[in-house]
Amino acid sequence: MALSLHRSTLGRCAAQRSQPARVRMQAPRPRIQPCRAIEIDFSDPDTQISLAGMVLGLVAGLGAPFWYINRAEKDEERLEELRALNRATFAETGEYMSEDEIAKIRKPKWTDRREWQDDD
Repeated sequence: MALSLHRSTLGRCAAQRSQPARVRMQAPRPRIQPCRAIEIDFSDPDTQISLAGMVLGLVAGLGAPFWYINRAEKDEERLEELRALNRATFAETGEYMSEDEIAKIRKPKWTDRREWQDDD
């Protein structure tokens, strides 16, 4: 039985070999062109508006945080000077400066006017 199975397998392989090879036709592949620079028409108003928007977005996106950080550092320096002045005033007169005097020297920021409450 094993011999007959072996012979049929061999016969099938021989039959497959005797068939002509099928040639598959392939479409010609397009040649890959080298990369070229993108051509942008800077005289086009839409291009000018988009470039202006990109530049303004970049300036605002990077400039605003730096500006706020700079303002906070300057305010902290002014606040430290005001505290030193208030301590010197207390040492000379025995009284601290009033809120009105402090407000004349240092304008309150919008965060100073907020009420910090825990609403839990």
